[in-house]
Amino acid sequence: MDWASRVRTVRQRLHLKQVALAQLIGVSQTYVSRLEAGSVTPPDDIVAALERLSEDPRTRSPFDDLLALVRFSPFACFVARALPADGRFPVEAASMSMRETYLGTGCLDLTDDDRLAELCAHAAALHEAGLCEGRVLAATAPWTAPKGETVTLHYVPLRDGAGGCFIHASLSAPDGSDRLRITPADHLSATG
Repeated sequence: MDWASRVRTVRQRLHLKQVALAQLIGVSQTYVSRLEAGSVTPPDDIVAALERLSEDPRTRSPFDDLLALVRFSPFACFVARALPADGRFPVEAASMSMRETYLGTGCLDLTDDDRLAELCAHAAALHEAGLCEGRVLAATAPWTAPKGETVTLHYVPLRDGAGGCFIHASLSAPDGSDRLRITPADHLSATG
């Protein structure tokens, strides 16, 4: 896990300074700075404190609420961070049915499993089309899942409170399409 990014994102989502986050999780401001710089990996007790903080309804951001909604959804869906410059798409949240049926329970990044290469190609194409610049409204694409069945993926771009770029994906029955179809953000103004 990329703890530097995760700690910084949690802190920024909660609109906290490093010293305030340090007080909430029981460490020094210097330690939070080292976490965000990626020079240390947090021990289990600090990981647990960070998780409690991000799960506490009093400190949880609307984006954290959305991730909780995805985790507990009865439908197959996931949220992945878009980090195409690094060639990575870390999975931030996935419903149980998505993990059990399509991603695997140990999937932390879409690039972890060669069977998910098509998902990575979709995510990269969405990024190229301007996902993180607000030029993509939504997209759909067929996907041959790891067990061989064909489904339709529905992609929607998301932003967290700290400006991070994410992709929400949900599955449905096949819709007969044979390629990735991107709806540009200017589609709203053209049809509005």
